Amino acid sequence: MTSKKNKARVSKVDLKKPGKKKPNVLDTERISYVDYKDVNLLQRFMSDRSKLRSQRLAGTSVQQQREIANAVKNAREMALLPYTKRVASTRAPRAGADREEDEKYVDRYAEKVTDGEATEAPEAVLDAGDDAEGEA
Repeated sequence: MTSKKNKARVSKVDLKKPGKKKPNVLDTERISYVDYKDVNLLQRFMSDRSKLRSQRLAGTSVQQQREIANAVKNAREMALLPYTKRVASTRAPRAGADREEDEKYVDRYAEKVTDGEATEAPEAVLDAGDDAEGEA
């Protein structure tokens, strides 16, 4: 009979099945030489932010991973691949604080227009002003 203490000592690692090996793209497509000019192939080994995927995720051998890294370095140097890609993240608006700032900006812009400037207001300013009036 086993006690509860013995069951708790079994680690989760022991219960997991061995992971399935990721298929090697270079071997399946029979690519013997990784060329820095083959941008489509190199992008398969890069993340969405232009970082190199690890050997474990790419499924490559040590030598293949080294060849890919050198090819990516050369392609970046020749401006075929970017060093990084900017990912635009939108922030949620803060409650209350933005509304006051938008009203101040719209008021300042309205003063300039009444002083005799005949410029048109940017759409973003008009939209911000409409939102501030509608919520108040």
